[in-house]
Amino acid sequence: MEWKTGRTGFHYHVFSLFFISGYTASIPTLQAGYPIAKLDTSLTKVNETVKGNSRLVYDSMLKGLRQAVEHEIKIGIGTDAAMSYVTHYDMWRELDHYMRQTKLNAGQVIERVTKSNAEILGIDHLTGSIDIGKQADLIVLEHNPLDNIKALSNVAMVMVRGNLIQTPSVTRIQEVDELLDSVW
Repeated sequence: MEWKTGRTGFHYHVFSLFFISGYTASIPTLQAGYPIAKLDTSLTKVNETVKGNSRLVYDSMLKGLRQAVEHEIKIGIGTDAAMSYVTHYDMWRELDHYMRQTKLNAGQVIERVTKSNAEILGIDHLTGSIDIGKQADLIVLEHNPLDNIKALSNVAMVMVRGNLIQTPSVTRIQEVDELLDSVW
């Protein structure tokens, strides 16, 4: 196994920790760094130092993600919604980001955000996949996310532990969505 080390990404010794006994996973949250790193400072109102730091962090996360995919490290997906320009309703952007930056397809990223995340949290016996005896945690969409991952941005219904929410509503932040759409 050839390990590429450099200024960013995981160092060999860090990656080797993923393979020792016990359980470890990588959950890079690309959206946490991407907007500040890529948007113009006139839009984000951050200085060049903050932008440069965001770029460094983002590039490092991206390299680490690619290394994890290449070496079949367990990967989960999250958004770090407490960060600037990351909303609670745009998980689809993180999935899209994974697809654009790795060789993973829509089915693979959906599996990581459902089944893999449940395994990482130790609740895969309850949720994370559709199976007999598991909670009915589902979303209903108008379009197939395997054809276009953005279909996940328009959820028609939600079922949580078997309880149906027929008309889920989300308050969207138009200004943030427009900024993110401009760099997507």
